[in-house]
Amino acid sequence: MTFRPRPRIGFLPTGHHRYWPQFPNLKNRALIMCRRFEEMIGGYADIFSPGLVDTPEKAAAAGKFFHDQDIDVILIFPLVYTPSINVAGAVINSTVPLRILNAHEDRTRDYTKEDTEDYLQHEGVCCVLEIGGMLARMGKEFHVRTGTLNDKRLHQELQADFMGVAAAKKFHNIHAGLIGDIYTGMTDMSIDEQRLLRTTGHLLVRPEVEEIIDAYQKVTDNQLKDMYAQFRQLYEVDRTVTDEHMRFSAQLAVAFDTIIKRHNIDCFGFYWWGKRELVTQIRAQAGLAVSRLTAQGIPGVTEGDVKSAMAMKILNLLGGFGMFVEFFAIDFAENFVLMGHDGPANVKMAKGRPRLIHLDIIHGKTGHGLGIDFDMEPGPVTLLNLSEHTSPSHNRFKLIYSIGEVIPGSVLNIGNPNCRIRLQRSIHEFFERWCQEGPGHHLALGRGDLSAALKSFAEAMQLEITRV
Repeated sequence: MTFRPRPRIGFLPTGHHRYWPQFPNLKNRALIMCRRFEEMIGGYADIFSPGLVDTPEKAAAAGKFFHDQDIDVILIFPLVYTPSINVAGAVINSTVPLRILNAHEDRTRDYTKEDTEDYLQHEGVCCVLEIGGMLARMGKEFHVRTGTLNDKRLHQELQADFMGVAAAKKFHNIHAGLIGDIYTGMTDMSIDEQRLLRTTGHLLVRPEVEEIIDAYQKVTDNQLKDMYAQFRQLYEVDRTVTDEHMRFSAQLAVAFDTIIKRHNIDCFGFYWWGKRELVTQIRAQAGLAVSRLTAQGIPGVTEGDVKSAMAMKILNLLGGFGMFVEFFAIDFAENFVLMGHDGPANVKMAKGRPRLIHLDIIHGKTGHGLGIDFDMEPGPVTLLNLSEHTSPSHNRFKLIYSIGEVIPGSVLNIGNPNCRIRLQRSIHEFFERWCQEGPGHHLALGRGDLSAALKSFAEAMQLEITRV
């Protein structure tokens, strides 16, 4: 199951109308190659094309067409040499990311046997520089993707581009929520709502804790029975977990489901201490409820860390799921860091069936509740922190990321998922560089190396991005 939005590609095949009368077969040859390419990318994107654009007038019409189709990115494909004026009208008023496809179906050919038509059919590369220069002088950001049409690397680059911009379009309108407040004294957890407003168009959604309590008390027997059965089926349940523990968590899951979806929240943080036992336990026992929402693509995190929930949402939209973690320890002997966190987890990251155990003490917090634990699949992962600029002059968020690898080996048995991560940089260099970027102490961990898609996402969102 993936939560990646399907990209909407504005596809702009271009040419030069003056060539067609001179070389009767040239246009058809170009269009055949174009159709082959469309079939290739149709497997991972929806394509919206105005057809062959070979005059300035058609370019202007294409610009209006792309606007009406609500596309995520414009992909310019010069099938033959194209005067850049035949592209200008399609992009001049566009605000979406731009890509130039510098590609052909032929890897090589016998040049001694070619005529002028053959030469022109391969000359799209000539105007890539002209179009790129025009975009640069317009102040448009763009990237050039080069290769043969069946080049695996080329398609990986395009897929990452498309994934990133589609995720950004979705992220532009998310509703981030905070229930309660941030954990007392954690100075890195606060979020500037003006930055949030500039980034997403919304302030924080703030359901009251009482709404959760009220919804909890109104859960029906049928709702409770259904949720209880879901949890029993999903989790391997330790003998320390009683039926009452499961019922409480199931009832709470229905309540969280009701409130989060009532407020149309896409990601959220939650935390409160509570003076009354019920209020405290509704927070302490929220692990299963919030984990369930996270597995449905609505990341939730404890300690009120909205920015980390937003980072998880980014990884989620890029197909990496996303889990809430912090640094547990450094193993200098075997060169890895141990990472994990208590509370809610993302069971989509689990290798095998996740486990439940009852915890009498939740470290640093009041109350008691069910701990979720699971093993993680070895392989590459992306570490992502959504931070705020250290300079007041920067008015948007900043992405800090690194690529690592989950490696096999023993981990802590404390009722919380944790894993060994081997970083690509030396440990001492990583921590110096990472801390200098001004991060929070929590991170989102996503499956796979998502660096290319993250760069495309940041470009579309106009966010600074730094790799450590």
